[in-house]
Amino acid sequence: MGTSSIGAVNLQNYQKSLEKLTGFDQTNKTNKNAATFSNYLDKAVSGVNQKLVSMDNATDNMISGKSSDLGNVMVKMTEAQLSMETAVQVRNKLLDAYNDIKNMQF
Repeated sequence: MGTSSIGAVNLQNYQKSLEKLTGFDQTNKTNKNAATFSNYLDKAVSGVNQKLVSMDNATDNMISGKSSDLGNVMVKMTEAQLSMETAVQVRNKLLDAYNDIKNMQF
C-alpha cells in the first residue's frame, strides 16, 4: 500500500511539472490566447463584415459625390464579393463535413 501511494504522489508531481513546462494549468483552462475554432471563425466573419462595410462606405461616398474614384469602388466591391463567396464555400464545406460525421455509424 505504501508503494502505490508513493507512485501516485510521484505521478502527480510529474504531471504538475509537465503542466508548468507546457504552460497548461488545470485551474485556468480558459486561456485567452488559445487559438480555438471559434476564435478563427470570429476573425473570419469579422473580416468579411469589414470588407462589406468598406465596400458600402466607398459606394456611399461615390453616390454622394464625396469621392470620384470609381476604380476604388469597383476594387472594394470585388474584394467584398470574393470574401463573401469564400465564406459561403467554407460554410458549405463545414456543413458537408458535419453531415458526413453525423451519418457515420459506430
